[in-house]
Parts: sequence; structure tokens; C-alpha cells
Amino acid sequence: MKKILFISPYFPPMGGSGVFRAQRLVKYLPEFGFQPLVVHFAGVPDQLEDQSLVSELGAKFISYPVKFIEPSVRGIQGWLRERRGEPKSAKSPKIKTLERGFFLGLGAWMRDRVLIPDLAVTWIPLVLPVLDRLVAEHHPQAVFTTSSPETSHLLGWHLKRKYGLPWIADFRDPWTESVKVSTPIWPLRSLERYFERQTLLKADFVIAYSHGLADLLRQKVPADCHDKFIICGPAVDTAKFDSIEPGAPKFDFLYTGYLDWLYPRELFFALDSVNRRRKEKSQPLLQMGVAGRVGSMTQAFLEKFLGNGWLSLLGYLSHNQTLALLKSARSLVLLHPDHKWWLPGKVAEYLYSGKPILAVINEGELKEIMKKFAHVLFLPNDRIELMQKLEKVFELAEEPRELPLEFSALGQAEILADLFGKLINNHNRH
Repeated sequence: MKKILFISPYFPPMGGSGVFRAQRLVKYLPEFGFQPLVVHFAGVPDQLEDQSLVSELGAKFISYPVKFIEPSVRGIQGWLRERRGEPKSAKSPKIKTLERGFFLGLGAWMRDRVLIPDLAVTWIPLVLPVLDRLVAEHHPQAVFTTSSPETSHLLGWHLKRKYGLPWIADFRDPWTESVKVSTPIWPLRSLERYFERQTLLKADFVIAYSHGLADLLRQKVPADCHDKFIICGPAVDTAKFDSIEPGAPKFDFLYTGYLDWLYPRELFFALDSVNRRRKEKSQPLLQMGVAGRVGSMTQAFLEKFLGNGWLSLLGYLSHNQTLALLKSARSLVLLHPDHKWWLPGKVAEYLYSGKPILAVINEGELKEIMKKFAHVLFLPNDRIELMQKLEKVFELAEEPRELPLEFSALGQAEILADLFGKLINNHNRH
């Protein structure tokens, strides 16, 4: 098989939404004749883990975990625990005290504005020797980098300059327009924009997670570079999905994935009011489950409803557990922040499930996608209208939806394999 150097800092056994793109490509690329050599973090302290994602991959890829000490309180804690041989869950009292200190907070504020493009830049001195060794030993024929973190693209750019390897840069998120990061101080802000532009110029193909994200990135390069932009968004591993049995409990409404203060919240007030009315009529309460991590402000907000008997905060679950709940739910809830380019990875699984979907989303690319499919109830983030209409989702049928090829993990691997084939053939001719 042809070997591909795959740089994905977030990779199983790490869990969470950031690992699925790489995990699914690594799983299916061998079916098209490519063996990924995956370079990733050896571990991040307090990071969620899902060992089942590793067990799915088999033996057709090679994993190269490289140690990463995150420049943060969390990173220092993990390093100290490792040196003392303590379990991952242990926490140093001394560091915990510092964590609340003013000077430590000030240091973190300064760090986030100096380390560009992200905290993973401190990984570069550790990972560069590993990459050089892999090139010498395995002679990979192309490089794939995925972000975030954007440091992976700096490594791809380095490998292209040093070895002339064909390179595909995959953007799951914006870079300098990211809503999740601090703004670097002035001179470094310009340097970061330079890094971003060079990535977009030097990569042989640029993959974007949505059309809106591709448009955002295209604006940064000349028009003659626009043809190399490819769209690959959310995907579902249909073979895995089909193999999962429905689980318990069975929720009337199920939300999966991350949830924070940017997301619509009126549904929770509306459902609380509907259930109060149902309780007065001695009707069973409509149960809602939230399966995934919840931001601290949203956690405090949702805890106000926990005593009312209808909301369950399930926390982070393995992917298999999440799919089992998804397959048993009466309906699925899609909440989305007001970012027109942002597509949640779960949308392909939601659609493939055939379940009725209650979508509280604004205008944008996600809504345009959802409009193409049946059995989706669109409601505004308005408490009164939600109270009046949310139960209409149960009037929608549950039946399979046919998804295009690019919405499947196997289909996306085929698309990427075709790109690699073109790049490698062109590179060999020269």
C-alpha cells in the first residue's frame, strides 16, 4: 500500500468530536490502497477517552504518539502526575491553589496571545524529529494535516518545503477567524495571518468542512488558487451505525454533542412549561436527554430544570453509547449557534438515523442542508412558539433518508484517496 503521513494531533484513544474526521479516514483509506502513518498527541491531561474508537481501526495503519506537554495548568499537572506515577485523576493541591490565582490567570491571558497559532506550537520541537525519522524509514508519498489545532498545518508546510511531498490541508474550523481562541498581540497577529495564507497557498489541496468555511478561506488567496478547494463536511460511518443496537433509556427528545452558551436555550423553558401542563393533566412527562459535554454556564443553567423530572444530563459518553441512545430516541434535537458556516458533525448521523428532527437553527448552510430532507420540524428560538409546536415533531414519520456519498465515512475516504492518487501520480511524473 502507498503510505500517507497523517498529522492529526487529536486522535483516538482521545475522544470527542475533534477526532472523528481523522479516525474515519484512517479506518477506510486502507480499502483504497493507502496506509496512514498517524502522528498524534501521546495524551492530553484530563482529555476524554474512547477506547472503542481505537478498536475499530484494525492493524492497517501505524500509530506514532508523540509526547505533548500543554503549556497550561492542566498540562503541568499531567506532567507532574506522570513523574510521580499518580493516576490521571489525581490533582496537585498546590497547583489547584495557583489555578485560582490572579497572576496565573494573567499568565494564561498573555500566553494565549503570544503562542501562535495555538498551544500545540510547543509540540513542534518534540514532533519534528519523529517526522524526519518517519520520512527516512517509510518514504511516505503524501502528507495530510487536519486542524484544529492549526499547528498541524505548520508541520505540513515544513514537510512540503523540506521533502517536496504533496500535501493536503484539511480545515474543520476557521483559523484566524476562529470564535474559540484569543486574539494574538499585534505583531504576532500579522505573523499568524501569514502562516494561514502560506498554508492555503502551498497546500496542493485544501479541504473545508463547509461551503461557508471554504468561502472564508478562499478570500485569502488569489482566484487562480480557488480550484484546489474541496468540500467535505459531516459524515456518518454507516456500517458502524447499522451494527449498534438501540439502547436505554428511551428519550422523547435527545440532544447529542457539545452544548454551551452560544446555543439556543428557549427550548428548555418551553419544554419545562409543556411538562408542567402535562403534569397538571396527569400525563407522562416528555423526557429529554443531553448526551455530551456541557459548558460551565450552560451546566448551571440546565441544573435549574433537573428537579422537575424531565431532563437528564448524561455527560460525555462513548460514541457507541451515544449511537445506541440516538437509535432508541423518539426524536432528535438539533440546536445550533448563529454561525452561517458552522456545521455540526452529528448532523449526518441524525439524518441517517431516520428519526424525526426538531431543529432550532437560524438561516445558514446547516438549514439549507436540512431543508433537503424530510421529517424535520424547523422552529425559531422563541419560547411561545416552541411551547405551542414542539410536540408536532412526534407527528413526523421515522423512516430512512438517503444521503449523498460525501455524507458517508467510506465515501469521504474514497474522495480523499482519489485526491492522493492524483497528487502522487503528478508528483511522480515530475
